[in-house]
Amino acid sequence: MQRVSVFILLAVLSSSAGCGYHFADSRSGLPSGGRSIAISGFANQTMQTGIESELTRALVEKFISAGRLIVTKQISAEALLTGSVRSFVISPVTVTSGTQVATEYRATLTIEATLQRQRDGKVLWKGEVSEWRNYRVVSDLTTTEANKREAIRQISERLAERLHVMVWEDF
Repeated sequence: MQRVSVFILLAVLSSSAGCGYHFADSRSGLPSGGRSIAISGFANQTMQTGIESELTRALVEKFISAGRLIVTKQISAEALLTGSVRSFVISPVTVTSGTQVATEYRATLTIEATLQRQRDGKVLWKGEVSEWRNYRVVSDLTTTEANKREAIRQISERLAERLHVMVWEDF
């Protein structure tokens, strides 16, 4: 019985070997052949303290986990990713009907980023991207602030994911 199962598995694998399937986006490195990137700390053009640090952390983690490039110091990197947090807007999305008090806010973060080749300064990619998340507002200010920080963390991770995809799709 086990021999039959192995034979069937081998038959399926060999019949699909030439069908053209491959892992999506299996390329590695930069379009210029580079293999390393530095991610500069993003500038913060908003009044929300620490938002740039959270975004930079998420970007470094995403590029490291993707494994396509070596994330290194600027001095030894072939490409440099820079940018800034352009805006951070909070707006009410859910309001109680009787007292008109907000029970949920939407946090929207917009960033601008540039990927540049270090050797000659050529811009390889440039763009602006926004992301948002809703968070609960409660009577305890500490809890509401923690909810906002968690929304910022989630937004930063999503922006890092989207920025990584956008950089690679444009090549």
